[in-house]
Amino acid sequence: MANSEAMPDTQTATQMTQDTALESQPFEHPSYGQLLGKHVKTKSLGTKYPMFYVSRAPSTIYELRRSEFKVGREESCDLMLSEINLPASKLCRVSKVHFTIKKDLTDMTSPTYIHDHSRNGTYVNGRLIGPNKCMILKHEDIISIAGVNIRAFVYYDLRHNVAVEIKAKELLERYHIGRKLGSGACGTVYLLHDTVSCQPYAMKHVAKDPLNERSRPKFLNDPLRVMNEVHIMKNLDHPCVIKMHDIVDKPDSVYMVLEYMKGGDLLSRIINNKYLPEKTAKLFFLQMCHAVKYLHEQGITHRDLKPDNILLEDDNEYTLLKVSDFGLSKFVRKNSVMRTICGTPLYVAPEVLQTGGRGSYTRKVDIWSLGVVLFTMLSGTLPFSDDYGSPAVEQIKRANFKMRHTVWKKVSPLAKKLIYEILSVNPNSRPSIDALLRSSWLRDPDVIRKAERLMKIPLVVDEAPPRPAGRNTASDVENNNAGSSPVSSFAPPSKRKRL
Repeated sequence: MANSEAMPDTQTATQMTQDTALESQPFEHPSYGQLLGKHVKTKSLGTKYPMFYVSRAPSTIYELRRSEFKVGREESCDLMLSEINLPASKLCRVSKVHFTIKKDLTDMTSPTYIHDHSRNGTYVNGRLIGPNKCMILKHEDIISIAGVNIRAFVYYDLRHNVAVEIKAKELLERYHIGRKLGSGACGTVYLLHDTVSCQPYAMKHVAKDPLNERSRPKFLNDPLRVMNEVHIMKNLDHPCVIKMHDIVDKPDSVYMVLEYMKGGDLLSRIINNKYLPEKTAKLFFLQMCHAVKYLHEQGITHRDLKPDNILLEDDNEYTLLKVSDFGLSKFVRKNSVMRTICGTPLYVAPEVLQTGGRGSYTRKVDIWSLGVVLFTMLSGTLPFSDDYGSPAVEQIKRANFKMRHTVWKKVSPLAKKLIYEILSVNPNSRPSIDALLRSSWLRDPDVIRKAERLMKIPLVVDEAPPRPAGRNTASDVENNNAGSSPVSSFAPPSKRKRL
C-alpha cells in the first residue's frame, strides 16, 4: 500500500524533471532562409551557437533562423571561414567580420538585409554593396566575397513560393514585396522596399477590370479613372502632396509605387487621440491648405478630401502630412464646372448632393471638405451623421451642425468662426483657399515656422483684405447660438464608403 501510494510522487517528480528539461531548451525561430555554399566548403564550417534542430538538408546548407548572422574569419562569427574553406590566397582578402545577414523575426514578411563590413567588398549578383552599406537579399541571389569572382554563397528565401497577389515581373525583380498596409474600394496598398537602396515605398495595386471585382462599384475600377489618377500623380511636386516614384501599367492592373508615410493616416491619429489639440490641428490644417492651393493652381480639384486620405510622415505630434488618393480628382479650368457625383458621403459638399450629380459645382467642394476635416480634428466627432436624428444627407444640404461636445469649450472662437464660414451651403459664400490662408486663425507665426521647417519651403502669406461680415459673429459661435440641430448627440469619425 505504501509503495502504491509512493508511485504518484515518483511520476510527478519525473514529469517535473521532463518539463524542466523542455523549458531549459532555448526557443528557436523557424528558418526564414538558407545559405548555400557555392565555392566555399561549408561542410566543415564551425558555428558559434549549437544547432537545436537537426536539418534534413545536405550539409552544404546552413539554416538562417537568428535575427543576425555574421560571416567572416573571426571566431565570434556564426559562420567562421578558415583555410579549410578557402585557399590562403583568397582567405587573406576576407575580413574578420565580412558581412552580416539581418532579419526582423517579428515580421516574417520583412526584407532580409545583407550588410557589408569588409574592406575588399561584398557583392550581390555582381553588384558591390559598399562599406557599411546594405542591400536586400532575394531568392537565389549569389553572394561574392573579397572580389566579384569569388561566388561564395547562394541565398534561398524559404518564403519565395508563398502565393502573392502581385504578378508584375518588373516589380518582383526590383522590389521586396512586404506586408499589406491596407485595402479599400479602390485597391490594396503594400509595403515595398527597393532591393538596392533599401528605400521603403507604398505600392497601390488597382484592378482595372471591374468584372473581376464584382463586389466593388464598377466606376471605382474603371480603366480611364485608374489611369486618370496615374497621370495626375506623375506630374505633381509639392512637399504636402504624395509623390509617385514608379508606375507599372498592365492590361488588368496598374501598380503605383508611392512615397511611404510610416505615420499612418490622419483618421487613425484622431481616433487614437480622441481629438487633436488646437495647435496640432492648426499645423495640419495649414499644410492641407497649402496642398489644396497647389492642386488648385495646377487646375486639379481633389473631390475626396477626408482624414483617411491625409497621410503622416511619422508618429511625432508635429509632423509633415501629405494629401493622397487622387482617384476622384479632376482637371478643371478656373471657372469650369464638374458634374460627376463623387466623394465620401459625410465629407461631400451640399451642392453635390442637392442635384444628385446632375448639377454643377466647382473647386469650392474641396473647401467644404477641409471644413469637415477641421471640425473632426478639433472635436474627434463628425459635424454630420445619421446618428443625429435625421439623415446626414439632409443635414449637409442645410449645413445643419452643432458644436455640442464638451471639447469645444477648449477651442478658440477664431477656429469656430472659421468652421462656420467654411461650412456654408452657398459655395460663393465660402472662402477661397487663398482667403483661408489669410485667415486670422492660420496667421500664427509659431505654427507657420513649424510648417516651414517640416515642408522645407518658405510660406509667404499676403496681407489679409478687409474681412466681410460672416454668417455668425464670434460671440454667436462661442455661445453656440449659430444654427441648430434636432439632437445634441455626437458621433466619432469612422471610415465611410464612397457614394
